Amino acid sequence: TDAICSAIAYAELKKELGMNAEPVRLGEISGETQFALDSFKVEGPRFVETVANEVDNVILVDHNERQQSANDIESVRVLEVIDHHRIANFETSDPIYYRCEPVGCTATILNKMYKENGVTIRKEVAGLMLSAIISDSLLFKSPTCTEQDVAAARELAEIA
Repeated sequence: TDAICSAIAYAELKKELGMNAEPVRLGEISGETQFALDSFKVEGPRFVETVANEVDNVILVDHNERQQSANDIESVRVLEVIDHHRIANFETSDPIYYRCEPVGCTATILNKMYKENGVTIRKEVAGLMLSAIISDSLLFKSPTCTEQDVAAARELAEIA
């Protein structure tokens, strides 16, 4: 749920900041994620297996490992990574914006980024981000869940 919902949320933030961005997904949409998308009336991202045939640059959200990315990820330039997982098997030829924080969910980081950029989170997107936090934190019971996740969830619940 975090990968899909955070891709949607970050693409929306990038658009608000003037960048042309489209969220895409690499795998199937889980039942839980589809429930969140349906609940907030948001279309799921388009499925892709490869990216180099369409774009030169990508942003990775909720992952950094090459084997978790598109099959041809090494053929494009990674501009940014927004993640909360360990860094593994990741390398770029150019410096990039890399934001990885020890929190339970990428959506928690994105909540901060919306605030840092002074961008208002739409109700539907807040609902997706909240769904991601609830899912990744296992209802706030996961050992990776932090006070930052709980605070972000409260803020997003007020919007959603």
